[in-house]
Amino acid sequence: MIALDLDGTLLRHGVFLPDAPRFLERLRAAGHLLAVNTGRLPAGFALEAARRIHPDGLHAFSDGALIADARGRIRSRRTLSGSAVRRLLEVLHAHELSAEFHTALGVRYHLATRAPEDRHEHVAATGTPSFAIDPEAVPGLPLVGAWLMRVPTSRLEQLRTELGQGVRIEAYGPREDHWILGLKPPAGHKGTGLLELARRYGVAPEATVMLGDGLNDLGGLETAGLGIAVGNAPEFVQQAADRVVAPADEGGLLEAAELILQTYGRARARP
Repeated sequence: MIALDLDGTLLRHGVFLPDAPRFLERLRAAGHLLAVNTGRLPAGFALEAARRIHPDGLHAFSDGALIADARGRIRSRRTLSGSAVRRLLEVLHAHELSAEFHTALGVRYHLATRAPEDRHEHVAATGTPSFAIDPEAVPGLPLVGAWLMRVPTSRLEQLRTELGQGVRIEAYGPREDHWILGLKPPAGHKGTGLLELARRYGVAPEATVMLGDGLNDLGGLETAGLGIAVGNAPEFVQQAADRVVAPADEGGLLEAAELILQTYGRARARP
């Protein structure tokens, strides 16, 4: 089973890279199972990609917090605890920060009282709208993740400390001396998503592959039987992978397909 990151690996700005169709077809022709393993919600461009990659299969979304089919129907989910969500809202209010919330329903929200300045950019990048919500309504949502926007570098460690109980935190940046902090359920990441897909398909963990390029791919790269990083990944991601291929848009996808076929050959027929 081959689990595939989307943004930066197979897609750019919601569009498949030129080599992606050939990459997918070569692996399909050899009988390999293909599945999305993305940080995106099961909506927008991510769901469109899942339909193209395996329309009848299961996929991992929201960094392993959601397992869903290519129609967006949820099969399993991991959510943030009520206490973690309440603490998050307190931190947002105290530090006057904006945030985006991802739900197990595949819907994105942002605070009506403090909308992220770049929310329109995120909508364009994901193909999914973001709806305003009052802070009082947030605890009633089944949250699979939250994103704190434009966190100053000077506050990064303080916020990690204030938010760090009962959540997994990933920091993305810096961009103009600001970071994005992602809050995820503590027991979920792309590695757990990959293992759940393998379990449902009856595939041994050592017979799995993860292809990715980013910080949130680390769990999948380290868990898979074969973790492959594309060459446009940061150095620390490449170091975590078993193998590194060329950048995704410079022949890396076709190189990865060859590597997978050399390692595993044709997949055995499944009953």
